[in-house]
Amino acid sequence: MREGKERIAAIMNTRRYAQFLIAPLLLLVSGAMQHQTKILKVPVGQPADERAIQLTLPRAQDPLWLKFAKCKIGYDNRSGLFNIAVTPDVRAIAGHTVTLSGFVLPLDGSDRTKHFLLTRNTPVCMFCPPGQPNEVVEVLSPHAIDWTDKLVTVTGPLALINNGEKGMFFKIDASAVR
Repeated sequence: MREGKERIAAIMNTRRYAQFLIAPLLLLVSGAMQHQTKILKVPVGQPADERAIQLTLPRAQDPLWLKFAKCKIGYDNRSGLFNIAVTPDVRAIAGHTVTLSGFVLPLDGSDRTKHFLLTRNTPVCMFCPPGQPNEVVEVLSPHAIDWTDKLVTVTGPLALINNGEKGMFFKIDASAVR
């Protein structure tokens, strides 16, 4: 486990500043491409070597993640927006209380947070997406929680949101986080 954390730290340190320089270039190149929406096979913005290491780390095994994974994610190169084809299975549970386990990625960068992403994959970099948009849920907690690298469980109503700019499509206003 220590070797995995050391590999992650090394990747994070060497790529942190390069990503800020490469991102604008990628946006320019993608804008020059013809208008098309395509189904994603790898997360946009996450380097392949980082994704390979991430797949060797623990993943949340909650069955709800498998339902989310069946929702097809697309990306429109012209608009720069993600889109989603929500399955009837996921649409049927929208508005209902769900319980989901995953890893915390604070949105405010602090060690105690009320607003965070719950991810299926172990986050390996604060500046890269921890997977595809169907592997991430935005969470608002009623109380601040401590950041942890362990799985946490969130309970609350599931909302389907449409934020193609941020690639966010699922949200839970948590009634409980443990």
